Amino acid sequence: MEYLKILEDLVKIRTDNEKGVKKAFKYLSDLFNNLGIKNEIIEGCFIAYKDDLKKINKIFNSHIDTVKFQREFKREEDKIYGTGVIDAKGNVILMMHAFLTTENSLLVISPDEETKSEGICKFCQYLKNHKEFKENIKKRSLNVIVGEPTDLKVCIGHKGRFEYMVECFGEAKHASFPSSTNPIEIISKVVLDIKNIPLKSIKFEKTYYSSITPTIVKGGVQSNITPDYASVLFDVRSVENDLIKKIDNFLSKKEYYNKIKAGLVKNRNFADFYILKNEELLKKLSDNFDISFFNATCEAFYFNKFLNADAIIYGVGRLELAHSKNEHLYIKEFFKGIKEIEKLANLVEE
Repeated sequence: MEYLKILEDLVKIRTDNEKGVKKAFKYLSDLFNNLGIKNEIIEGCFIAYKDDLKKINKIFNSHIDTVKFQREFKREEDKIYGTGVIDAKGNVILMMHAFLTTENSLLVISPDEETKSEGICKFCQYLKNHKEFKENIKKRSLNVIVGEPTDLKVCIGHKGRFEYMVECFGEAKHASFPSSTNPIEIISKVVLDIKNIPLKSIKFEKTYYSSITPTIVKGGVQSNITPDYASVLFDVRSVENDLIKKIDNFLSKKEYYNKIKAGLVKNRNFADFYILKNEELLKKLSDNFDISFFNATCEAFYFNKFLNADAIIYGVGRLELAHSKNEHLYIKEFFKGIKEIEKLANLVEE
């Protein structure tokens, strides 16, 4: 199969929008139809399968959507540039190859990992409630490999990510009259206070930390009016359980607590901190691959949460290049990844 040509075709399809995602899924469907492999769209995800759900014990997953388009496809002698080439279209192809070369497996490509993860959440719940699949996973373990840019290291966990909003409400008035509840002042206190929350870390080949970062602050309409509203949005990254509860408890003890409204942004799916706990699988992986931790968030958490699956993260590309104009993939690394994913897929099945 001409994997490099498929990668070029996929990168040339802009998938930072729903129309582009559908176009890419149509491309994949035509490809699998030509191979005589069953495929369909379920809960917004592209699914390919060779066996019925009674036999599935492996899922290969990645995502076709990208962040906002930043760079056209360009091929140089030894590498390929373009938005999504490592995050995650190169890894979509790795997961395709793993699927094509193993039995009892399912290929699942997510449509919206970079935004809502609604597709994979709904699909996992669809599988969980599917009669044949429910009977299947009672009898055997389920292993999942999620394709993300890990620099060809096997990552056995990932950070959780949340969006945490704090809002303050007051009364708009002339700025020459002091206000006991100035929302901007209170939100400023919140930002400074939250820096004092003790955060945990986790150690692999290096140390990874939880973080709470203010990223968007809003408030005020005019320089001579004390505002009636201000807010701050925090990007929360966790390498610990229950970090959101820790933030809630911390703020509940502050003197301004009755003047604020705080909590997770509504109507969003958020992946929590995840770590593989299967000791037997951990040993096999450690004996055969470089083990690491994924310093971002991905959809492995949902497979574990809804399906009780043992999920790992693996793929080509360096994470720090993703989401940038310099996103690129070395062709040599791409073909090494295709070879290594086959070895990894066979290992998790043993």
